[in-house]
Amino acid sequence: MALGGQLFARPGPGFFLCVYTAQMLWIKTLHIVFVASWFAGLFYLPRIFVNLAEVPPGSEAERQRLLTMARRLMRFTHLLMVPALALGIGLWAGYGIGWGPGQGWMHVKWLAVLLVLGYHHVCMRMLKRFERGENRRSEGWYRVFNEVPVLLMLLIVSLVVVKPTDWGGFLTDWLWGLLVLAVFGGLAWWRRR
Repeated sequence: MALGGQLFARPGPGFFLCVYTAQMLWIKTLHIVFVASWFAGLFYLPRIFVNLAEVPPGSEAERQRLLTMARRLMRFTHLLMVPALALGIGLWAGYGIGWGPGQGWMHVKWLAVLLVLGYHHVCMRMLKRFERGENRRSEGWYRVFNEVPVLLMLLIVSLVVVKPTDWGGFLTDWLWGLLVLAVFGGLAWWRRR
């Protein structure tokens, strides 16, 4: 154990030893906070897109208010993304988190992070379309689009927590979990109608 910033070690899979320091744990803490904040922006921005898609023609004041909110949120989300990624890369490259035998989960996590970056980029392009008045998608489409970062965050968090080595079992469990979430979500949606 660590007391007052002393080193401590936790054996990893396949005899790989991860050395934790107080500094590394603070970096990890900041990484988690920035990632969670970045995702909060990615959860809310498409919700603004839903509202923009619902604005009736001629409601220019409402449209401009929502566009201002979306622009500010996008700028703030950019500011959160940079330290989230930088701290994650620092933990991976500087402290060796995810290195060594049995660490295939980290490769899948990096792929999922690339998908999140792609989603972020698509959100920027959609905002620009709204600004130009070129949106062609329905509010229902944006409601579905809004669920993509939820699924990506679930995947990333489950990879980091479980650190799977049995990929067949992990994928099966993950898909069953998604099915349960979809059933409960569908029931909640149906009951609301």
